[in-house]
Amino acid sequence: MIRLFVGLELSPSQRESLTCACGGVEGARWQRDDQLHLTLAFIGEVSPKAMREIEGELSRITFEPFNLTFTDVGMFGKFDMPKTLWAGVEDKAPLIHLHEKVLTAIERTGIEMDHRRYKPHVTLARFKRGAYARIATWLSNNGALRSPTETVQYFTLFSSHLTSEGPIYQVAARFGQNMNGEMENEDFLDSYFAAQVIA
Repeated sequence: MIRLFVGLELSPSQRESLTCACGGVEGARWQRDDQLHLTLAFIGEVSPKAMREIEGELSRITFEPFNLTFTDVGMFGKFDMPKTLWAGVEDKAPLIHLHEKVLTAIERTGIEMDHRRYKPHVTLARFKRGAYARIATWLSNNGALRSPTETVQYFTLFSSHLTSEGPIYQVAARFGQNMNGEMENEDFLDSYFAAQVIA
């Protein structure tokens, strides 16, 4: 089985601007540079056959390129029991539109998707259950966060391999302008299962 999600890769300059905000909160588990991404839809564990079907449906999605800028920060959870710290986006509309297209495409394969309200963001830190952290100062200090603006021309199907050091994300395929089929499926499957054995 392969654990999958759909998201956007971030440019080096965007990751650099976000990692500058990663620190200063005791008890937070900050995301590594290679873990930063924007999730469009979480799929979960599927078979290689189902993955091929998902790739086929995602390859049919078309969208107009749009600008992506990360700005502002926030948290999920309560101040006395935080769950995550995140960076938001300046213009949510094109992301919400693409998110809905991705959900529809995946559901055509028979997989039921979560239709809860979608809030585009990049997770910067996570907290263990029951953690208590003083984050008001961090929110205030990073409230003016603003990343460089990049044009989004494609989205990515990622695999997620859970390890004791945190998840490892791997690109399975990219979809968009001149991107479909950039990574051959069999090559990805070979490398994915090889990583599982090594871990």
